[in-house]
Amino acid sequence: MSDWATFRQEAFGEPYLVWHDGPDFTEFQSRFAADPELATRMLAAGLAEGDQLAAQTPRELTLTDGQRATFVRMLTEALPDANGGVQLEAAASLFALTGEPAWAAPVAAVLASALFWSVRIDAAMRLRPFPPTASLVAVLADAVRDPEYLVRYHSANTLLAWAGRPADVSEDETLFGLLTPDDEPESWERAAEQLAAAVPLPPVTA
Repeated sequence: MSDWATFRQEAFGEPYLVWHDGPDFTEFQSRFAADPELATRMLAAGLAEGDQLAAQTPRELTLTDGQRATFVRMLTEALPDANGGVQLEAAASLFALTGEPAWAAPVAAVLASALFWSVRIDAAMRLRPFPPTASLVAVLADAVRDPEYLVRYHSANTLLAWAGRPADVSEDETLFGLLTPDDEPESWERAAEQLAAAVPLPPVTA
């Protein structure tokens, strides 16, 4: 195994369980506190290997200003050649570290892409903390029209959250009924229109 793979397993556990149950960052946070230089080098190695967990982890850490600047530079440099999973997690981490809403663009690009549905589901969920804009609402509304049900479902949930409503579309019988049929794009279209219209947007300024 590579140095990153060994470190990853020690810090996070078996890769399958990390994927299945989601990562627990407790051990990595302890290792970062004890030896931040080593942990940072390992995350850089993980990014180089295309591991989206390495892109996700920086936003889970308590950082000094200097450490934050290091991770911002590292993640920014990784973006141009990143696979879809790293791209969306790096952009989500950059937003968490900088507060810059422009980092939504790489996440939205993954959602609008032809990548495998599981990556696009993650993109739909990662957009939720960003402030809504007309362009982001449009991307999510398009995803509500997606042939893959889970992409429709998670995109709808992000739009509901932006609308200030309970962010689980299954609690809305009407919308859920429009989303669930597998081969009824007309229903998906109605759901997309209703969800997009419900999101309040700031007024356009000249």
